[in-house]
Amino acid sequence: MVAVTYVRDIGASRAFYELLGFGEHSSGRADTSAWLALHRDGHYVLLASTRPPLDIPRLPLLFYFYFDDLDAVVGVLAAARVEVTSMGHPPQALGGEVKVLDPDGNTVLLGQRERSAAQPPVADDESSPRFSLLKEAAAAVEARGGTTVMCQVSGARGAPCGKRAEVKLADGAGDTAWACLAHADEILVTVPGAFIASQDEPGIAWFLSRGRV
Repeated sequence: MVAVTYVRDIGASRAFYELLGFGEHSSGRADTSAWLALHRDGHYVLLASTRPPLDIPRLPLLFYFYFDDLDAVVGVLAAARVEVTSMGHPPQALGGEVKVLDPDGNTVLLGQRERSAAQPPVADDESSPRFSLLKEAAAAVEARGGTTVMCQVSGARGAPCGKRAEVKLADGAGDTAWACLAHADEILVTVPGAFIASQDEPGIAWFLSRGRV
């Protein structure tokens, strides 16, 4: 399995992933496109770019990478002046979790599954921020100008929510809805196949309803 992502500048993205321990496996270039395959410990990432570049919104979570020694990786990133935000020690990363942004502004999480004997005891970990995919998606919407749409989810008795929508959700049938974070969280937990959608895309149903030549 190879993870693929489009990037605006392969050189800048290559330098970023090299800080995470990835090295070049293979590459190719044409007049209007280029690609670069990177690998680390049997895992592969394929970077692709086009000219002109694709207008792809930044993603609230692009990759999650695990490391045996997260502190060492954080040290490498800090030396390269990459901003690193601690996300505490959630259950899936007892050795620590941090958030960084790739050169295109996409969120990349780095974690260490278990604490090592060399790591000091965790002090007041409850005060550390916790990663939230919904909050990241809402921040991405806000960064692109936000929205004036109100939450389209009604309350238990049919009353309007009354809160400003923060994220857009969709499902495999092409239905979409803007929702506040509380209602978005409820939908993602209870509605099978629901997912966070791009704020600009109208959905699959719209695409299928267009007149095809």
